[in-house]
Amino acid sequence: MERKSWQIPVTIVLIFVGILLTLQFQSQTRVLTDLSTQKTEHLITMVRNLSDKRTSLMEELATLENTLQELKVSGATDANIIENLNADLKRLSIVNGEKEVSGPGLTVTFSEYDPILYTDLVLLINELWAAGAEAIAINETRVNFNTVIFYGEVNNSMYITANHIPLSFPITIKAIGNPNTLDKGLTLPGGIIDNLALFQAFPEIEQQEELVLPAVEKKVPFYNARDVEKN
Repeated sequence: MERKSWQIPVTIVLIFVGILLTLQFQSQTRVLTDLSTQKTEHLITMVRNLSDKRTSLMEELATLENTLQELKVSGATDANIIENLNADLKRLSIVNGEKEVSGPGLTVTFSEYDPILYTDLVLLINELWAAGAEAIAINETRVNFNTVIFYGEVNNSMYITANHIPLSFPITIKAIGNPNTLDKGLTLPGGIIDNLALFQAFPEIEQQEELVLPAVEKKVPFYNARDVEKN
């Protein structure tokens, strides 16, 4: 049977996606295995490594979207290849925050009496990623590679903001992942929760059987970043 001209490059793309997903899984597995023995600086390094993996996956997402579109335009009829591409796009869209997701996890809630800074939220979210969180939201704002947590001024009052939207109390961070592992990641001796307690901030941590996290409100346009073509 004659091979279609696009089958070989599509196969290469799928193999590459498999390698990236394997690297992501192995990296997170290593984090979960060593989590209880790592110091803060080691966890920060793990966060950076995981962030690099997420960046690679999101670059591959753009490539897959282009490939799928080319197949549809060319009238390709190989249902299995298109189905596989759609499955990979779905997984990568979850990483990128483009899909609403559900699953077990935990919530971390700060009341108005907890004296927190925006950096506390950033550090806590990083700890959750390092502990194996698969998806995170803060007050119904999905967290992805483009999320900005900072300060903003509204009516002469300062607020912590997520993507420039003021966060009202209670501030709740939702994370999907293994509830026990996420809990242990936050409550390591000398970790983020112990540090918050030094400043009289005592968030409520609750493990959840089922959480629903929204999708990001809009995709991020890329004006300067582009794929690197290799010979």
